[in-house]
Amino acid sequence: MLIRPATEADIPAIMDIERTEGFDAYVGRSERAQHEALMAIADTRYIMLEDETGPVGFAILQGAGTANGIVYLKRIAIRSPGKGLGKWFLSELIRLSFEAYGAEKFWLDAFETNERARHVYASCGLQHDGVLREHYPLPDGTRANLVVMSLLKREWISALT
Repeated sequence: MLIRPATEADIPAIMDIERTEGFDAYVGRSERAQHEALMAIADTRYIMLEDETGPVGFAILQGAGTANGIVYLKRIAIRSPGKGLGKWFLSELIRLSFEAYGAEKFWLDAFETNERARHVYASCGLQHDGVLREHYPLPDGTRANLVVMSLLKREWISALT
């Protein structure tokens, strides 16, 4: 497995992964112009996950290198979940955030109904911080709860030793 910074040339693969069948309930989707605009933001990092066949996942991190030391995982998606790649990729994103981007805190939010993802996040050391009630608007007009989870650098370091 290889992780590398994404470029605008990766946007079609990113959009394809976002639109994998069954992901619509758990993975956000953006149009090309939205991805281009996000990539242009100084503290945003798009990271690709590749195997010998090409892109198999991606992530979007926000807050990389900022003075407040807080990195937010905006989106993570693996084309074929259930093979352990997501956990490995998330662990690498956490490591990058703390070691390369100067984070003191790594956080994310997840749909409350996405128990599989929340299990992976917890297995990587993220703690349950709370629930944002009816925070995310869904296409059908309803609103979903988001669970907030985070990991502090000192907790991450402690878990390594």
